[in-house]
Amino acid sequence: MLFGIRIIWRGPNVNCVDSTGYTPLHHAALNGHKDVVEVLLRNDALTNVADCKGCYPLHLAAWKGDADIVKLLIHQGPSHTKVNEQNNDNETALHCAAQHGHTEVVKVLLEELTDPTMRNNKFETPLDLAALYGRLEVVKMLLNAHPNLLSCNTKKHTPLHLAARNGHKTVVHVLLDAGMDSNYQTEKGSALHEAALFGKTDVVQILLAAGIDVNIKDNRGLTALDIVRELPSQKSQHIAALIEGE
Repeated sequence: MLFGIRIIWRGPNVNCVDSTGYTPLHHAALNGHKDVVEVLLRNDALTNVADCKGCYPLHLAAWKGDADIVKLLIHQGPSHTKVNEQNNDNETALHCAAQHGHTEVVKVLLEELTDPTMRNNKFETPLDLAALYGRLEVVKMLLNAHPNLLSCNTKKHTPLHLAARNGHKTVVHVLLDAGMDSNYQTEKGSALHEAALFGKTDVVQILLAAGIDVNIKDNRGLTALDIVRELPSQKSQHIAALIEGE
């Protein structure tokens, strides 16, 4: 099988593309075929060819969670893989790995000096995505490697806002313990606004216990209490009572 690949793909055809813009290297990286990746790289397969979505083989290997193939793509082959290359959504390979909780790939990419402060089209960093999807170990890894990420925020959101919105209690605890400012204000207010609006009672309690300022207002001039008072559900009324109790 591998001998056949050497014959068929040697030379220019090794970098041919299909209708999605995939080269053979894209397919091998996505499907976890390490041996095929090695053969392709030895036969001049390029790692810097993007598919129709702007993804390089490195993005696909990171998304898949294959640390061995990620290492091969970075260190072998005729072309130099750029670990900070972004796809059409401005996502790096680190975004892909962080979102899906692939800790081994995150470790490799951090060792290769991937920039964790880069933002995608939604202004999300890899830490934002890890917090949003509750990837606790990735959150810890990113904070340990780059504590400065705690203050790398925008007016769109913070990792704390995103974790609060989705009710990821442990991630919220880790971010607060690491020193993230619970009172940081975005367009949507504080993390308390997010937790209250989305009915995450446990997170509301955590934030209140951490001393979050209940008087912070969003860009409409509303506090978190104002928002939940407008909502009819029993959970919202319970959250309102918790906030009023502060």
